Amino acid sequence: MTSNLEEPLRAKAAELLSSGKVDLLIGYGRAFLGESVRPVFLRQDADTAKLIWNDRCAHNLATYLMKEPCLGLVKGGGRVAVVAKGCDIRAIATLIQENQIERDRVHIIGMACSGVRYDEDSRDMAIKCRGCEVQLPALYDDLIGSEADTGEVEGEPREDIERILALDRSARWEFWTRELSRCIKCYACRQACPMCYCGECITEKSRPQWIDKAASLKGNIAFHYIRAMHLAGRCVACGECARACPMNIPVDLLSRFLSRRVEEAYAYKAGMDPEADPFFLVNRQDDPGEFIR
Repeated sequence: MTSNLEEPLRAKAAELLSSGKVDLLIGYGRAFLGESVRPVFLRQDADTAKLIWNDRCAHNLATYLMKEPCLGLVKGGGRVAVVAKGCDIRAIATLIQENQIERDRVHIIGMACSGVRYDEDSRDMAIKCRGCEVQLPALYDDLIGSEADTGEVEGEPREDIERILALDRSARWEFWTRELSRCIKCYACRQACPMCYCGECITEKSRPQWIDKAASLKGNIAFHYIRAMHLAGRCVACGECARACPMNIPVDLLSRFLSRRVEEAYAYKAGMDPEADPFFLVNRQDDPGEFIR
């Protein structure tokens, strides 16, 4: 389904590239087969006709800002434009907070969004869209669309988390051992995450070796638990980790649960304010201390 925002998006992208305001633009394009969507990287205004915008533009393109060729550009003084939904912009804001990218090196084309679907044949919106607070982005250089182009997405964003919490401890442990035993250690979840930008992951170090590198239950649990803890207060609940998993393991449940605990205990929600201190620098005199007990 074509959106009425496609033509304004293409026009803005062509303007940015033809004027030299940006060196590279990351957006959404049609895949080679079917109606699915893939990321596209454009350097010439003539290529902007490839850009599309619809309810299958689910990828969090902020991830590519921390990978080549974008990383070399933003670190070397160039400028990159990125087409971004409100949830993606939360990830960009977090990268800015953590001094990974400079704000003036990234041109944000914010898109009004009424929700995305992962499956082109499904009528159901992605879990991350339920109860969305940023359908109309707050941080952008150019905004495509308006409040009229957004629509409320029904559903409870934490419904799946509540189902797991409703289980007793033994049942929860059984659930996670069953799910994580299927992990093949391909690291697709880490590669898809905009917050997993370390050049060398601590879980892969061999001197010293912190966890078992093999795809064993012990090593799998250690990897996913460590990754979830590193995302506490940083995860923007984009769901890309779970979407990238070839084994369909709901790995995002862990980081989204910790994000909820951080929000409840510290009134902190990742990526909502690029001027705020990162979560791990937040210090409150009335800190309840319950998070690490």
